[in-house]
Formats: sequence, structure tokens, C-alpha cells
Amino acid sequence: MKIVFSKYYTARSPGHVFRADKFEAALKLLLKEGVVLKKDVLAPGAPSRADLLLAHSPGWVNKNLGFKFTAEDGARAEIKITRGVARAHLMSVGGTILAARLALKNGIGVNCGGGSHHAFRDHGEGFCLLNDIAVAVKILLKERRIKRAMVIDLDAHQGNGTASIFGGDKKVFTFSMHGAGIYPEKKEKSTLDIGLRPRTGDAAYLAVLGRELPRALDKFRPDLAVYVAGADIYRGDLLGGLGLTVGGIKKRDALVFGECRGRGVPAAVVLSGGYAKKFSDTVRIHANTVKAAKTG
Repeated sequence: MKIVFSKYYTARSPGHVFRADKFEAALKLLLKEGVVLKKDVLAPGAPSRADLLLAHSPGWVNKNLGFKFTAEDGARAEIKITRGVARAHLMSVGGTILAARLALKNGIGVNCGGGSHHAFRDHGEGFCLLNDIAVAVKILLKERRIKRAMVIDLDAHQGNGTASIFGGDKKVFTFSMHGAGIYPEKKEKSTLDIGLRPRTGDAAYLAVLGRELPRALDKFRPDLAVYVAGADIYRGDLLGGLGLTVGGIKKRDALVFGECRGRGVPAAVVLSGGYAKKFSDTVRIHANTVKAAKTG
């Protein structure tokens, strides 16, 4: 199995709750354990302006490509936008595009990063500047490689940017299962939103997912699924609040991959959020997701 990673993903933001180095740490762990071989790690290219314009406004694309952000842009995204941070988000888009193409070719594609589901068409939010998920899906639809796509967003936070970008688009089903009372305060309308109570544990979470995801897949019959595999549903996470164990998250991943594979639906995986009190826990959860993608 090929895995996509760019050295540019690791943009330093000292003191910030989002540690971009978690993606690099997860890859190193996978290499150490022999799950991934160095020859199978692919570096993505940067997306073109035309690629970005499929999901973002000209003004926002200009700001990202020309590094013309204002202080207000950074405040809204809740990050200090350095050149390194801007480049990381740009390369993340390239990574998800490549992972989606690999999924169509091989049945599975993994971006060891990505998942910026809070980025809107014309601005960034929630540590996200560019919506790599939306750009990748839009490209494949434009190229007519697919007719329908489903975004399976299981990050602890609603994929509000993704829901907004695809609002009213009948070719894309946005499935978001998230904490009901946490960020973002104002939720957008996904095709299917499932809001969960705080401290929802393994059993309740898996029961809901096991009921609702197969229904959605059978009804919509996508040609591609993009799985947003957030690690922040973990009980040790600082921002998620949903209370799953590492074992429960393994079962979540197995369920998603099993449902997709059982229907012949190619899956592209992005890792998205993860803010555990212990950094190593986030790294392990991300690595486990990649393992599940490989082994099914």
C-alpha cells in the first residue's frame, strides 16, 4: 500500500494545541514497525491555482498562493499563518488529491495528513486554510473519474467547511458524525448530521455508526469515499469530548473500511484532528488508522 506524505506538512506552531508534527511522527512509527516501507511513501506535488478554484473563491486562492493573509484571516482560522503553515496546508491539498487518485487505482489511498474540513470557500476556520477534501473530490468529478462521492467525516467536530462547500450538490453526500455541543458553535447542514452527546463511549458510538453508515452507503452508492479519520474522538483528547478508547477507535476504522470494501467503494483516507493530552496517543491512533487501511 502506498502512503502519501510531504516533509512540508510539519509546520511548527510552538504552543498551539494543533501539532502538525503528529503526521510525521505517525509515519515514523509505521516505518519503525514495518507497516510501511520507505519505497511506498509518495511525496505529493502542489495543487494548481485551477485546482484550488474548484472549491475556493479567487480572493481566498490569491491569499493562499501569494501569502497575502491579514491578521483577521489568522484570527478567524485560530492559527498564526506563517509561510511554513501556508505551505503545509497547500501541500496537504496535493496529498489528498494524490490519495484520492490512488484510491481509485488501488481501492485505498492514504494521506498521512490532511482533513482540513473547517476551511470554507472564502476563508479558513478551525486551524484549516484550504479544504483538501473538497478540492480532491471536485477534481475527480470534473475529470469524470467519478459520478458520486461520499465524505465520511468521523472527526469529533462537524465538517462545517466541507458541508458548506458541497451544500446543494447532489453529487456529493456529506456524512458527519460529531459532538453536538462542541466546536463549531454554528453547524452547517451536511447531507446527514449525527450529533452525539458528550462522553459517548465505544458501544453507543459504534452502534450508531454501524446502523447509519451502511444505510447511507446503500442509498447513495458512491464511486469514492473520503474518510476523515479524526483521532479526537479519543477519551484522552483535549478538544473532542466523545470518550472512545483506542480499541474503540480501531473498531471504528475497521467498520468504515469493511463497509466500503464490502461494497467495492474505493476509500481515500485523511487523518484530520487529534489533540490528546499525551502526544504519543494521538500518534498511535493515527498509525492504527493507516494499519486498518492496509489490513482491512
